Amino acid sequence: MALGFQEALAQRNIEAPTLVSGAQACGTLTNSFDFTADMSAGVALPSNNQFILQLSNPSGSFANASEITDLGTADGPNEASGAGTVIEFFNVNVPQDANSDDYRLRVIATEASIISDISEPIPFHFFDDDNLLIRLNGGDDIIFCNVASFAKQVSVVVLDENDNEVDVNNFNWEWLRDGALIPGENNPTLLITEEGDYQARVSVGLCNNVFVFNKSNRISASLVNTSDISIITTAPDFSFCPDETKVLQASDIDFSYSYQWIKDGVELDGETSPTITLPDNDFGGEYTLEIELSEDCILVTNPVTVTNEGSSITTPLPPGLVLLPTQILTLTVETDAPVGSTFRWIRDTNIIIQGITTGSTITFDVPANGVGDYRLEIDALFPDDPCMSELVTETVVVAAERFDITIAPGEVVDCDQDTITISLEEMVGITSTGDRVPLTTEQFSFFDFEWFNDGVSTGETSLSLDVSRADNGGSFELRAIFSPGGLPDTVSNNLPIEFLSNSIVLDINPPVLEAGQTVTLTAPASTNFTYEWYVIQNGTEVLIDGETTNTLTVSEEGDYFARISSSLCTTDTLIAEVRGPGALSELIPNVVTPGGNAANNAWVLPNSFTDNDVEVSIYSSNGQLDFQKNGGYNADWPNESASQASELIYYYIISRSNTVVKKGTITVMR
Repeated sequence: MALGFQEALAQRNIEAPTLVSGAQACGTLTNSFDFTADMSAGVALPSNNQFILQLSNPSGSFANASEITDLGTADGPNEASGAGTVIEFFNVNVPQDANSDDYRLRVIATEASIISDISEPIPFHFFDDDNLLIRLNGGDDIIFCNVASFAKQVSVVVLDENDNEVDVNNFNWEWLRDGALIPGENNPTLLITEEGDYQARVSVGLCNNVFVFNKSNRISASLVNTSDISIITTAPDFSFCPDETKVLQASDIDFSYSYQWIKDGVELDGETSPTITLPDNDFGGEYTLEIELSEDCILVTNPVTVTNEGSSITTPLPPGLVLLPTQILTLTVETDAPVGSTFRWIRDTNIIIQGITTGSTITFDVPANGVGDYRLEIDALFPDDPCMSELVTETVVVAAERFDITIAPGEVVDCDQDTITISLEEMVGITSTGDRVPLTTEQFSFFDFEWFNDGVSTGETSLSLDVSRADNGGSFELRAIFSPGGLPDTVSNNLPIEFLSNSIVLDINPPVLEAGQTVTLTAPASTNFTYEWYVIQNGTEVLIDGETTNTLTVSEEGDYFARISSSLCTTDTLIAEVRGPGALSELIPNVVTPGGNAANNAWVLPNSFTDNDVEVSIYSSNGQLDFQKNGGYNADWPNESASQASELIYYYIISRSNTVVKKGTITVMR
């Protein structure tokens, strides 16, 4: 009896598909894989038949059709064959959500009831290998000092090719200590309590050794006994002559550490390496070294006392001095060289005076028109100075053609300050060649000073000026006139002072973001201010690129604020909450119109701000308390305004349980 058509087809079998090269399909954005399946001999299949390569669910099951993924198709072979043939699937991409070692493959024929055998488990994993960077603990090692135990939580950060953070929860994590997997740790954070080398990696099963960038940097965690870290020197001891090379260094040098040298309790500027070479003058004293091994381990070594066996110039000449007309300029040097030591004053290359010291101070009066290079040499007396120290200090004395004055605030300014003190910060003489040499404070007495505000004299002639918020600021200059005459007058830099506040409220117009519309946020405008705009996303301040004016137009709900900088300080405005119509009931009104009209006679707050734990305070524009109520606010203002709401602008503060929750302004319109 002849076989039916479907029975003939059923005689062709497809073996389980296999991966052409390798044992795992470790996929990236740029690679693909080839698969084959052997099909037995048999009659022709329909010419429109296709073969589909299918991927199971992660556990290897094809039971649920919704969990099966079609990876690729092949149009043949469909012709009859007296021998076995091969079905080929080329350039198959790994699905980007694939992450299991237990996937299985099968092949189905679209126009024939043929389903292949199911493959053995084949690992399928996808990782964006080229475009992600995983950083652990900012790259810093963990070091604890002199403790019996420690606990430190570290976390991973994932960055894309543009250095933007990628959500770490998009990945499955594994942790390794000393190269071995830590069982049960699969979060993007790890609490480290043991010494060792640690690394985080994205869990990609049997593809772990294939992907290069699924692993973070390695960090080490260690306990350090700091008692062995000290200051050492290659010299026999810590006693030196001035002309000797004087080098101190840390006994443990590691350039991943941060160092700071300290002399007599004062940090030495710029001395931040593990070694220090001491100067020839005034080097004696007590030295310590602060070493930051990590943020959890900062140590200070035991002090060492460095002894100067010879002499020093304890107060040298400044690098440069300005000789003013009619001024007697006295060069003064302090030294601890023994009395009776020989000294020489040299101008340019000529000895102009020499003698024997009679005390610790050596002076020389520079004559009129005595510009030049000055040098003091001291030959310390032997045997009182066993080193026979040869001490030198020098300066250049110049004549100034004109002067430059810099004024600035005398201290760090808080934007809420009511009074700001500005003062003469520096005055320099400028030579004919453009060299700039600072004047001494004693030389200020040769000048008459006067402060100007917006080009008008304030009548103040001291070296500092107090500017109050009530004065409304302005542009300030300090002018100087050389009292004896003969030199040009000098005007300082222009210093604009425009007062800011730490409680600036942004204007929101319109107050509600309607669908498809925009809202404009407005900060106080000034040409003296610079602006940056931020939106808060997931608790993080995110800079809005390109927005540098006092207005921002937004089309999305969110929490926004402006960072405003003046020449004096920087402040953040209060957060502006941009919301849609559903949030209308929570908006706090910023305008009242008392006077008998039907609308906005009273300042009405949303119900959420009328609880008994809420305090409402309203202040006049000059800071006087106009109204205050603890709990149960019920549209009481301006009916109970102490000033009868006679001013244009008032300020409000709403607190809940002694914590400020809202600030803003109220405009009174009549």
